[in-house]
Amino acid sequence: MSHANSAPKKRNPIGIVLGIFAGVFAVGLVLCCGIGLWIIRFPSVSADAATSFDSDSIAVPTFPQKGTSKKFPGTVIRTELVLGDGSGYGTPAGANTRLWIYLPEQKVPAASLPCVLICGAGSTMLTGMRLGDGDEPEHLPYVAAGFAVVAYDLDGPGMSEEPDVQAYEAFRSSNAGLVNARNAMEYALTQIPEVNPKQIFAVGHSSAGGTALLFAAHEPRLAGCVAFAPCSDLKARFPGFVVRSLSTTFQGLPEFLVKSSARTHEQKLHCPVMLFHAADDSNVPIKESRDFVARLKQSGKDATLLEVPTGDHYEPMISTGIPAGIAWMKKQLK
Repeated sequence: MSHANSAPKKRNPIGIVLGIFAGVFAVGLVLCCGIGLWIIRFPSVSADAATSFDSDSIAVPTFPQKGTSKKFPGTVIRTELVLGDGSGYGTPAGANTRLWIYLPEQKVPAASLPCVLICGAGSTMLTGMRLGDGDEPEHLPYVAAGFAVVAYDLDGPGMSEEPDVQAYEAFRSSNAGLVNARNAMEYALTQIPEVNPKQIFAVGHSSAGGTALLFAAHEPRLAGCVAFAPCSDLKARFPGFVVRSLSTTFQGLPEFLVKSSARTHEQKLHCPVMLFHAADDSNVPIKESRDFVARLKQSGKDATLLEVPTGDHYEPMISTGIPAGIAWMKKQLK
């Protein structure tokens, strides 16, 4: 029997090297893709993150009867009320903040004014925000258009963009500012007889737009919501590696970000909603608002998106967005 064909075949050394290289490359590619996905992917959260906040269990504070007043051109009076020490910290949530109430100087009949509830923009969405003079241009146009305005602080005002555990915990305890929004609404309903209780709107820009949408999903008494370039999807805003890094400092951060994201609760929105966004917004991508409104419309909800082509994040809201929002709210009143 011949054994000529049984001799071991010689392997090409170049082929061996290429084979090893290909194997290493494949393993490396899988590892890199896996690491990349891990970096990008938002951490998993419990089912509780999708449930609604419970603000009813937190008491409404006692509202002071007097405050300091400031007069603006056009016969507008703003009264500042300080709740507690006004620090934005303490127990219960919402008991140590401020309200700015804008009303026409001239007396008007009871229940004759629609009302806007609005908080200050610029929060990191991890901590709260105090009202400041820079917020006035976002408030005064509504009063000029015949609305009362109740502006409110958010618990846990962060003093910088650095991690601030105390501010985060205060903000989280206020249910991402929902307690503050609820307090503002209760003030409008119980302390301002000029306000029509069926004509109250949640309004806000950027982070405050996200707060307005979140509040609208939790508050059935609202007549509508207007959000300008809102941060509505916090899972998209915070990459996975950022959340994992911050989670060592901020307890329960992944669950809180999901729970405080307007997108999580969007199907609970029952009032009409208007979003406004510039196509070239470099802070919040317009796709976020397009997708938000598209999902609402698909589920049969009353949702409108007004787009402008340019202007970035802030200027279009002042020049075009607020006038459009006022016109939209007045249309809801009819």
